[in-house]
Amino acid sequence: MIPLIDLTIDVKTKKTIKREIIKVVESKSYILGKRVEIFEKKFAKFIGTKYAIGVGSGTDALRLCLRALEIGNGDKVLTVALTSPFTAIAIVEEGATPVFCDVDEKTWTIDIAEIENKIDKKTKAIIPVHLFGNPCNIEVIIKLAKEHKLFVIEDACQAHGARYKNKMIGSFGDCAAFSFYPTKNLGAMGDGGILVTSNKKIAEMAKILRHGGQTKRFWHKYRGINSRLDEIQAAILYVKLNHIASENQKRQKLAKRYKKIFKNLPIIFQGAITYSASANHLFTIRIKERELLQRYLMAKNIASDIYYPYPVHLQKAFRKYYTGKLPITEKIVDELLAIPISPNLSFKKQNLITNSIINFYKNK
Repeated sequence: MIPLIDLTIDVKTKKTIKREIIKVVESKSYILGKRVEIFEKKFAKFIGTKYAIGVGSGTDALRLCLRALEIGNGDKVLTVALTSPFTAIAIVEEGATPVFCDVDEKTWTIDIAEIENKIDKKTKAIIPVHLFGNPCNIEVIIKLAKEHKLFVIEDACQAHGARYKNKMIGSFGDCAAFSFYPTKNLGAMGDGGILVTSNKKIAEMAKILRHGGQTKRFWHKYRGINSRLDEIQAAILYVKLNHIASENQKRQKLAKRYKKIFKNLPIIFQGAITYSASANHLFTIRIKERELLQRYLMAKNIASDIYYPYPVHLQKAFRKYYTGKLPITEKIVDELLAIPISPNLSFKKQNLITNSIINFYKNK
């Protein structure tokens, strides 16, 4: 079976990770120690922000962004329904109201016109999602937010290493959230996430809030949460961060090959804004015959998956936030299919995938 995302680690990197884990064990320091601090500095430098605060998950990173900005009860936050439901969960958990915007039909990211139409007096922030690692029209979003005095929290949970105008995604908004779920471009061996910002006040507050709101031991000045990146995951991520640039280059080559080989097939690819570079976290195609193709690929021992089959605004847990149809979102969710992409995918195996898809269309 060709997996959707191959998490195999090469022997040399595996040995380095094992050595780093042993150092953590021998240090007897497992929570908020030196390795978390070192990794935070390294990741902040990678993204191009002044600060990075390691937390328990990408969802918690979003929650802490909202809480550090004092966004909660009575406040509205604009985002999309074509995303992982955890984007909306973060908003709801902070007591705010998610306002779902439709997506642009070409990029599958938040539609600028929708943002403009749905801003009102209660709107406090925009959470644009860089879906599948593909940058939103972030420059326009930032400009629009400034005009309306709104915060921008980038959901960059799938966008490690994505760029716009040679600047890293995650460095544009007031703050941003990244996930280190194992399947991400930079994945832990467990859960983890990080909040990045260049705003000192946000960074300092996030550090306090991730540790229960303590300003000194056992003294809780603020209503915080318990969400800390542990030392072992920080050590693993520190090692893996050294490889993300080369691994993203491999993803880019694979994505280009897919597009070139499939150019004459009835397949729609995710569009990109000018001057942007996707992290290619997932390679998702849009096709009419999704279920048929997925079954065909499974018979050929090729994995595929649907991201995301149920738009958030139509799910039971978010029914109270429904304000109307999102035509583009509701149309394309029935046509999206992710096919294998990862740094470990060889061109030989990719050829097996592309030949299978070409034969699927030939035999229709």
